Amino acid sequence: MEMMILVLAVLVVLTTVATVGLAGSRAHRHDDPDATFWYAFTGLCVLAPMLLIPAMTSRVLSGALVLLAAGTAIATHMVCRRTADIAAFTSHRAELAAAVTTISHRHQNLIAQWSRYELDPGAAIDFPTMSDVSVPETSALIRAMNAANRLQRRAVEALDLSASGEATHEPSAHVLGAAGPAVMDDDVAHYQRAVSELAAALETAEDSARRYQRG
Repeated sequence: MEMMILVLAVLVVLTTVATVGLAGSRAHRHDDPDATFWYAFTGLCVLAPMLLIPAMTSRVLSGALVLLAAGTAIATHMVCRRTADIAAFTSHRAELAAAVTTISHRHQNLIAQWSRYELDPGAAIDFPTMSDVSVPETSALIRAMNAANRLQRRAVEALDLSASGEATHEPSAHVLGAAGPAVMDDDVAHYQRAVSELAAALETAEDSARRYQRG
């Protein structure tokens, strides 16, 4: 008798886990709301006899199985929800990392464009104001460059912090909380805006340098 109860309890747990898991994760993955109903309906059809038939001999046993199924359903739902949150966050972080790579490439190109005035003797002679921080346009360029460098580090650090949380399989509140994705989004957006401002500052400084060269 005890072995039958144990087997029945195991079957209730497995059926509940499968029902909740399929109704939640697979239906969401396939983008089919109707699938949720059918997975749940099928699972309940399988689960109902396991819960109702024992009531014919023992209401206590039937009640215990109902509580077991309810507890298993809640626990499975929480696990599925957490797994889905982590997967969504990981996907979003990957998109932001790709965006940072693209922005960094543009950033480095701008730095290389400015470096020519420092490293190329001919360019340094032809456009001396590009190295003169007393010139307002050049001073603004240096400030924009420093800001872009600082925000690049901040964006990379935010992504690295989230990656370290994923690596331990215990994401912190910063990772999965409401502030986590928002912090990363803001850092990447600020970096992108800083690089755009750097591009504008470099163009303005170059225009000023060409005007100075023409006298």
